[in-house]
Amino acid sequence: MNILYLAHRVPYPPNKGDKIRALWEIRSLSASHNIDLFCFYDHDEDRNSVDALRPYCRECYVEPLSWWRSRVQAVSAVIRKKAFSLAYFFSPTMAAKVKAALATRRYDVILCFGSAMAGYVEGECTVPRVLDMVDVDSAKWAEYANHSIMPLRWLWRQEARLLAEYERQAAKSFARTLLCTDAEADLLRRSSPSGKIDVLRHMVDTAYFDPAQVEMPAHIAALQPFVLFAGSMDYAPNIDAVEWFYRNALPLMRREMPELRFVIVGRNPARAVRELAHDASVVTVTGTVPDVRPYFRAAAATVAPMLLARGVQNKILESLSMGVPVAASSRAAVAFPQEVVSSIVVEDDASALASKLLEIIRQGAKPPIAALRRSLEKVFGDQNLKTKLEDILLEAAATCREQRPAKPAAHTASAPRVTTQKSEGAIRA
Repeated sequence: MNILYLAHRVPYPPNKGDKIRALWEIRSLSASHNIDLFCFYDHDEDRNSVDALRPYCRECYVEPLSWWRSRVQAVSAVIRKKAFSLAYFFSPTMAAKVKAALATRRYDVILCFGSAMAGYVEGECTVPRVLDMVDVDSAKWAEYANHSIMPLRWLWRQEARLLAEYERQAAKSFARTLLCTDAEADLLRRSSPSGKIDVLRHMVDTAYFDPAQVEMPAHIAALQPFVLFAGSMDYAPNIDAVEWFYRNALPLMRREMPELRFVIVGRNPARAVRELAHDASVVTVTGTVPDVRPYFRAAAATVAPMLLARGVQNKILESLSMGVPVAASSRAAVAFPQEVVSSIVVEDDASALASKLLEIIRQGAKPPIAALRRSLEKVFGDQNLKTKLEDILLEAAATCREQRPAKPAAHTASAPRVTTQKSEGAIRA
């Protein structure tokens, strides 16, 4: 198949949940199909990562997301009572590029990653469209509203309402809509019962997250014993989670185990996160690390005490794959099937969480790693998920193959070349 893939962020490096999923989709599909990727970048790190995508994409158009334009558009959308999270990612240049690609190349299917990219192919009726919504984002904004004060509460509630209507219409109009958990899929089915909605779970690379393949550097071993939190530390739910654990559970644990540390690993730590490390003997904030696996390998346990959570927490999958005990809130654990949840300490009460973690650490208890890894491979393994994704796209592509008007033959190229369009900062590979 020839696949047009639209993403709101460059899916590399895979240091955030959405980028991990998007990169896996592209890698998996590229083995048997041609992919043209159109996406945005908003950090130099992402802009400089385009070369890493060249082995998987026939063509790659990467456009800078304008800081000023995106925010002005978002504010304008609020005033006009439109969903600002969609307006934030709109670019007339991207729209023109996508339109030109559809006019000049023959695609078998369009795969949009995230609701924000669905608008670029809203009027396309000759090529079947599949939307990987991942999570029901409108529910996320509703949760934000419930945990906020005015005027943010009003703003988040409006966004939740407007985005929910957009999601409902998208699920009706796209050939298939994908969600990452049964809970998310059921939520969307209730609002859009006529939509063709499927579950495509996140993938965890158990061959990569394998404790037998990971060494423990001395500077990480020197932090032991420690409890680990791993994730993008500029993301509000992650910030809330580490602050909650630091204030409510960690003091109770250190009362019984004074040498215990809390290690927070992840890119772009917000100021509130950095301030937790005022006492380096208690909290370590690493920022970006080249490899998170040694931290999992050295951790006595990991925590995911999310107060706000949508979809699957990759940190839980990765920790379990590394054979490290995990304690999570009920909100974070709800995304997992029973065979995985049974290996997680699910607790919302700080005192009970602290007590259970201390017991695990003192006993040196580890999950039954061989059986657990088999369960992870069955539910979240690469091959089963790859086959499911490919089958979904093939089925969607077959729905209108006979009715589609002729277009020019698909563009073919040898080694992609990269040029920078200085006028707009875009990169074309």
